[in-house]
Formats: sequence, C-alpha cells, structure tokens
Amino acid sequence: MFRNLCLIVSALFLAAPAARADALATSWKQSGPSNTRVILESGKLKHAGSNRAGVQIRLDGGWWTYWRAPGTSGVPPHFDWSGSTNLSVPPEMIWPLPVRAVAHGEELNLYRNEIVFPLEFKPVDPRLPVTLKLKLTYGVCRNMCVPATVEHEIVIRSSSSDAISSEANIRLISAYSGRQPTADPLSTGFEIREVWESLSGRTTQLGMRIAGLNRARKQLVLVEGRNIFQASEITPMPLADEHESILMVSLGKQRDIEKLTGKRLRITIVDGQRALEQVWVVGTQASSATGTGLTPISASPSDRPQP
Repeated sequence: MFRNLCLIVSALFLAAPAARADALATSWKQSGPSNTRVILESGKLKHAGSNRAGVQIRLDGGWWTYWRAPGTSGVPPHFDWSGSTNLSVPPEMIWPLPVRAVAHGEELNLYRNEIVFPLEFKPVDPRLPVTLKLKLTYGVCRNMCVPATVEHEIVIRSSSSDAISSEANIRLISAYSGRQPTADPLSTGFEIREVWESLSGRTTQLGMRIAGLNRARKQLVLVEGRNIFQASEITPMPLADEHESILMVSLGKQRDIEKLTGKRLRITIVDGQRALEQVWVVGTQASSATGTGLTPISASPSDRPQP
C-alpha cells in the first residue's frame, strides 16, 4: 500500500510541471489544413510595461495564409479580442514580413509552414487577472481556399509566487517579433524624406520622396489610416539626385477620402528584404539637421495612424 501511495505521489509530482506548462498555451485547435493556439511568455502579469503573447498558426505542407495586405487576392487574418477582460486597449499585433510569391497568376503576400503573430497587451488593473479571448478568422489556400474560424481563451494571473515562464515561447515570440518592419531608416539603408497629398484628376494620391530605394524594381507600399488601406506595387520615379526617388500611391476617389494634410498615416515600404514602417504626418519633411530625422517618428508599436 505504501509503495502504491508513493507511486501515486510521484505521478502527481511528475505531472505537475506539464499541467503548469499548459497554462502558458491554449490547446491546439484544427481548422482544415491548419492548427492554431495562443502562447504566453509568462504566467504572471507585469505590473509595469507590456506583456507578450503570440498567435501561432501551423499549416499543412503546401498551404499558406496571408499578411494583412494579402495581395491581388486572399483573406487576411482578423483578430477579434472583444471578449477579453481587464485589457486597457485591444492587444497590439505585430505582423512579421511576408513572403512575396506568385500563385495561379496572383501576386501574393503570404506565410507558409508556420507563422507566429506576436502581440503586446496591458491590463487595466494589474492586480486582477487578464482573460485573453480570441476569435480568429483567416484564409488557408493552396489549389483552393478554405475559410477558417477558431476561438481561444487563456487567463493570465495577476500575481503568483510560483508563476512560470516558457523559454521556448519567449524564443519563438522574439524570433517573429524580429521579422517585423523597422522604424529605423539607418538599419534599412533607405529613408522617407517627405510625404504630401496631391490630386490627379479626381483621384487622391499620396506622394513620398525617398532616398536609397532600389530603382530597378517595384516597391511594395502599404498606406494605412482612418478609412484608408491601400497596398500597391510601385515603380520608383527617379529624381535629379541619383539617391532620391518618388513613389506615388493612388488612394481612391477624392470624394471618398477626407483631406489628409496634417493627418497621421502609417506607411510601410518593402524593398526586397528591407522593410521600413513609420507613422507620418502628411505634409511634413524629414529633419534637415540629422538627415534621417522624422516628424514625427513612430516611437512604439502602439503609435496609431490616426489621432
């Protein structure tokens, strides 16, 4: 009997770490040719700063899903956190750079095999637990496209002396965080120097003067703001200064777009393996004092396109 009791106690002791580790991730859920879950870096809320988590999608061989600007076709992932509790604002999502590909004659921005979307969140009251409740909808494609919808829920405790963290989750989230576009022009080798609004007929355009672009290829440009979401592949127009080019993005009919000068827009430019993402006030120029300054510069992932 004593031996049996020891075996039971040992089994419970050995099982405890696995049970605690489960608190750092939801169960995998399958939807068609893909599986998803939510992972946490830590089982304890920070009282200062942001907490990090990730939405992990694994895809069967040959299948893919999409970036937030999917390309000429496709369904981008949509993250609905409205059922969450004790969040100061919805989680700030990080979108790793996609792979550019052509499939079935369509130019696409996609993820294959696996993708983790890192996210940062802050509680309203760090003394209380946070419940992350996600409804995720996304498209999974190969020879055909399959719509997918899954729901996940996980609780992060406010305080616990024995709260654990996952080194594997930390490494995974950090790896994909490092694949997001940078706001630092020095690290990309190209910089936005001026952003302005113009009209071409009855179409509103956004002009950008940029130094350091590769003029020999088209650039993927994404412009985001209130009621604006425009992704285009654009060939740079050279200027007299051999280092500078102009990119003109058509945003839509003038009657559908409010005046942009003085408004903030998030601009993402992908030049091959280089990607720059900054928030600009339309009608401003870079600082001539530094040559790489920005008015204003996106100071953090939570800097919003529109005030």
